[in-house]
Amino acid sequence: MKIMLCALLILSGWAAAAQPITFTVSGGEGNRIQFESKAPLETVTGTTDQVSGTISLDPADLGSGVSASVSVDAASIKTGNGIRDGHMRNNHLQTKEFPEIKFTLNNFALDGALPPGVAKTYTVAGEFTLHGVTRTISVPVEVTYIPSDTEKKVRVVGHFGVSLTEYNIPRPQFLIMRLDDMQKITVDFWGVAQ
Repeated sequence: MKIMLCALLILSGWAAAAQPITFTVSGGEGNRIQFESKAPLETVTGTTDQVSGTISLDPADLGSGVSASVSVDAASIKTGNGIRDGHMRNNHLQTKEFPEIKFTLNNFALDGALPPGVAKTYTVAGEFTLHGVTRTISVPVEVTYIPSDTEKKVRVVGHFGVSLTEYNIPRPQFLIMRLDDMQKITVDFWGVAQ
């Protein structure tokens, strides 16, 4: 009876340890979403820190599945030029009709674990929604798990390209300059669990 009780306690402790942690992503300092677009005479860069969502994973067992839903407030992207920002919001991203840009990852299995403080690189495939169009894309990401006594954090950094044509976005043109169809996207954000 004692052996059976000990076995049950060990198994229940193991099951509890195998539960995923949900990390909350909140907009603000420390987060950066950026697009970069080339034009014949200049490079246009837009940035925002208004990213939100959740990431759920078990750092000890990524094979049990990783889920995430991360959104960006499209109207918050700024390029440093108010007139250009207005054109981008109204004529290209049409942010009143399509207010968010979203990436969703559903129970995606990865190999291994996330040792504390070690950046690991993975390629994840998920649904990317922009301008009302959803496509499955693969994104290389670097993930770092940083636990402490008071909270647990996970940092996600990734780089990928987006074609404006594939998302039905008219290519911006300013005077004689027309931006490239391909936009370089950089994401760098934190999720926090208490």
